[in-house]
Amino acid sequence: MTSWADLDTEFGDSVTDQVSNPLGELILGAVPSHDDIKVVPHDTESPLYYSDRFMTGAYACILAHKGRGHFHVMAEVVREHSRIYPRPVPVSLFRRAPFDLDDVRIAQGLEKMTKLAQYRDIAQITTSIGNVFLYSTDYLDQDYAAMLAEWVDVGQAKNP
Repeated sequence: MTSWADLDTEFGDSVTDQVSNPLGELILGAVPSHDDIKVVPHDTESPLYYSDRFMTGAYACILAHKGRGHFHVMAEVVREHSRIYPRPVPVSLFRRAPFDLDDVRIAQGLEKMTKLAQYRDIAQITTSIGNVFLYSTDYLDQDYAAMLAEWVDVGQAKNP
């Protein structure tokens, strides 16, 4: 049997502090013997788990962020795309699964992000055909984001 100290070493010092219910203890007890159980990397107090047999890590992260509100998931997806790929995100992405946001919620999210300091890096640009893209100023500068958005939205379709 794996000890709490072993789990702390594997998952971080705060894991045992965060498990205060029988279900949490059951999950932590199952983790060492089930290699498909993974911890979702996120910044909340309680660990979240998923099985990589049934969902991808990316999808699990989206669901974790989605649980914190629609504007939070929008911002985190934009940051990830700006940092990793790098590319801006079309706002239309958030209308599709797994986000399933309507235009009202998207507008609310964009408005809220402009007012809160933790979303100060989320910026928007509009392409020459009027589509809005979002990017993080922490990872992309405005000119580069505009060029990428224009290419995806207009240039790619005109250049086979």
